Amino acid sequence: MYAYIVRRLLYALLTFLGITVATFALIHSVPGDPITFYTGISGSNLSTPVLEAIRRENHLDEPLVQQYFRWLGDAATLDFGRSIIDRRPVRERMLQKVPNTLLLNLIAFGLAAAIGIPIGVWSARRPGRLLDRGSAVIFFLLYSLPAFWVALLLMQFFSVRLGLLPLYGMTADDHAQLGAIGRLADRAKYLVLPVLTLAYAQLAIFARFSRAAVSDVIRQDFITAARARGAGEGKVLWQHAGRNALLPMITLLGLTVPYLVSGSVIVEEIFQWDGIGLLYFESIRTRDYPTAMGLTVLTAVATLFASVAADVLYSFADPRVRLEGRRR
Repeated sequence: MYAYIVRRLLYALLTFLGITVATFALIHSVPGDPITFYTGISGSNLSTPVLEAIRRENHLDEPLVQQYFRWLGDAATLDFGRSIIDRRPVRERMLQKVPNTLLLNLIAFGLAAAIGIPIGVWSARRPGRLLDRGSAVIFFLLYSLPAFWVALLLMQFFSVRLGLLPLYGMTADDHAQLGAIGRLADRAKYLVLPVLTLAYAQLAIFARFSRAAVSDVIRQDFITAARARGAGEGKVLWQHAGRNALLPMITLLGLTVPYLVSGSVIVEEIFQWDGIGLLYFESIRTRDYPTAMGLTVLTAVATLFASVAADVLYSFADPRVRLEGRRR
């Protein structure tokens, strides 16, 4: 078991290094550098010697390979440097934004799971019926819709046309003057559209995946034996079939985190939600290399941790995975 976990952690480490190398090379391949970009948008007329001195201060005059290993050595101690744009520590900027993104993603994940899994289980109970076919069509349509298009439709309908929900932002201007219940209601109102945009495709994944998992289990002999013993259909479906169908559902842990992380960049930019997704977008737009790389580390670690956790949980739930690992 320990050998399996160590092997998975080793694969994760190699994947992490590959991600950082690819991201570092892609960011630096964009024409221009952050110093030129920043002086251009700020209108500063700095002389060439001053610009070169700023580049030396930020190690931008060094070869790309040397820059990467310098960054990797600092990142190993959780020192991601300072933002080139506002000179604040990158770690401080990230920690400030993480709670906002966690709030958005956890609510979206919970909503998708609470709706999608029961629908998938009930669809598997009556395959080929109207509920099963109708939900399949709806969920496939939902999964195929791009997030930015759904976000614009929601904004147009609920904000522009009906005026029920705010168009963008996190809180109203008078949020600080509201009472506790008022602040909670205000934040909930601003959460609705970004949460729906993040959750709709994930809901479809949960529904179809849970349906497939339960459909496989419900045809097994032990389900027939449980029915023969007089167990009710609800007990058979949720206790017998549901528990065994949870095994493949563990893999969704590794699939959900990358989707939510990548979706946050688009959703937070459209709705101006002040989280790590919006910060990521801004750091790439402004060529803020330290911030972009710090966020790459954060998102890569979160994604790889979810993947490794799913593998480990799966090995605990299914001994065959551990036995197969020993034979290799």
